[in-house]
Amino acid sequence: MSLFDENAEILAGMGRDGSDLGPSRPVDFSHIFPDLTSANSFATECENDGFKIDVIETDRVENPWDVTVTVQMQPSAKNVTSWEERFDALAQTYGGRADGWGFFRV
Repeated sequence: MSLFDENAEILAGMGRDGSDLGPSRPVDFSHIFPDLTSANSFATECENDGFKIDVIETDRVENPWDVTVTVQMQPSAKNVTSWEERFDALAQTYGGRADGWGFFRV
Protein backbone atom coordinates (compact mmCIF):
# COMPACT_ATOMS: atom_id res chain seq x y z
CA MET A 1 0.00 0.00 0.00
CA SER A 2 1.36 3.42 -0.92
CA LEU A 3 1.74 6.22 1.61
CA PHE A 4 -1.03 8.12 -0.20
CA ASP A 5 -3.38 5.11 0.05
CA GLU A 6 -2.50 4.63 3.72
CA ASN A 7 -3.21 8.29 4.50
CA ALA A 8 -6.47 8.18 2.50
CA GLU A 9 -7.57 5.15 4.53
CA ILE A 10 -6.67 6.84 7.84
CA LEU A 11 -8.54 10.01 6.90
CA ALA A 12 -11.58 8.02 5.72
CA GLY A 13 -11.64 6.24 9.09
CA MET A 14 -11.42 9.56 10.92
CA GLY A 15 -14.34 10.84 8.85
CA ARG A 16 -16.40 7.74 9.65
CA ASP A 17 -15.59 8.28 13.33
CA GLY A 18 -17.02 11.80 13.19
CA SER A 19 -13.97 14.01 12.60
CA ASP A 20 -14.79 17.09 10.52
CA LEU A 21 -12.08 17.00 7.87
CA GLY A 22 -13.47 19.88 5.83
CA PRO A 23 -12.02 22.97 7.46
CA SER A 24 -8.37 23.92 7.58
CA ARG A 25 -6.83 22.80 10.85
CA PRO A 26 -3.43 22.17 12.45
CA VAL A 27 -1.92 18.85 11.36
CA ASP A 28 1.04 17.63 13.39
CA PHE A 29 3.85 15.65 11.78
CA SER A 30 6.08 13.69 14.16
CA HIS A 31 9.76 12.93 13.52
CA ILE A 32 12.32 11.02 15.56
CA PHE A 33 16.06 11.67 15.88
CA PRO A 34 19.03 9.97 17.51
CA ASP A 35 20.36 13.08 19.28
CA LEU A 36 19.49 16.63 20.28
CA THR A 37 21.84 18.21 17.73
CA SER A 38 20.07 16.46 14.83
CA ALA A 39 16.63 17.23 16.24
CA ASN A 40 17.48 20.90 16.74
CA SER A 41 18.97 21.25 13.25
CA PHE A 42 15.81 19.85 11.67
CA ALA A 43 13.61 21.95 13.97
CA THR A 44 15.51 25.15 13.18
CA GLU A 45 15.16 24.63 9.45
CA CYS A 46 11.42 24.00 9.77
CA GLU A 47 10.97 26.93 12.14
CA ASN A 48 12.82 29.20 9.70
CA ASP A 49 10.22 28.19 7.11
CA GLY A 50 7.49 29.46 9.47
CA PHE A 51 6.23 26.23 11.01
CA LYS A 52 5.37 25.71 14.68
CA ILE A 53 7.84 23.29 16.25
CA ASP A 54 8.04 21.23 19.44
CA VAL A 55 11.20 19.34 20.44
CA ILE A 56 11.00 16.86 23.31
CA GLU A 57 13.11 14.06 24.72
CA THR A 58 11.36 10.72 25.23
CA ASP A 59 12.15 7.57 27.21
CA ARG A 60 13.00 5.61 24.05
CA VAL A 61 16.53 4.22 23.87
CA GLU A 62 16.70 4.48 20.08
CA ASN A 63 15.88 7.85 18.52
CA PRO A 64 14.85 9.47 21.80
CA TRP A 65 14.22 12.95 20.36
CA ASP A 66 10.81 13.87 18.93
CA VAL A 67 10.24 16.90 16.74
CA THR A 68 6.65 17.79 15.90
CA VAL A 69 6.05 20.16 12.97
CA THR A 70 2.60 21.72 12.77
CA VAL A 71 1.12 22.76 9.43
CA GLN A 72 -2.22 24.55 9.00
CA MET A 73 -4.04 22.77 6.15
CA GLN A 74 -7.18 21.12 4.92
CA PRO A 75 -6.43 17.47 5.79
CA SER A 76 -6.72 15.59 2.51
CA ALA A 77 -4.70 12.53 1.53
CA LYS A 78 -2.90 14.62 -1.11
CA ASN A 79 -1.98 17.42 1.33
CA VAL A 80 -0.96 15.14 4.20
CA THR A 81 1.13 12.87 1.98
CA SER A 82 2.87 15.79 0.28
CA TRP A 83 3.93 17.34 3.58
CA GLU A 84 4.78 13.99 5.17
CA GLU A 85 7.13 13.14 2.27
CA ARG A 86 8.70 16.60 2.30
CA PHE A 87 9.39 16.56 6.04
CA ASP A 88 10.64 12.96 5.96
CA ALA A 89 13.18 13.78 3.25
CA LEU A 90 14.41 16.75 5.29
CA ALA A 91 14.51 14.72 8.53
CA GLN A 92 16.62 12.07 6.82
CA THR A 93 19.27 14.67 5.96
CA TYR A 94 19.71 15.12 9.73
CA GLY A 95 19.67 11.40 10.59
CA GLY A 96 15.98 11.28 11.54
CA ARG A 97 12.78 10.02 10.00
CA ALA A 98 9.05 10.65 9.91
CA ASP A 99 7.04 8.90 12.63
CA GLY A 100 3.42 9.60 11.71
CA TRP A 101 0.99 12.47 11.85
CA GLY A 102 -2.24 13.40 13.52
CA PHE A 103 -4.34 16.12 15.08
CA PHE A 104 -2.45 16.45 18.35
CA ARG A 105 -3.60 20.05 18.93
CA VAL A 106 -7.24 20.78 18.39
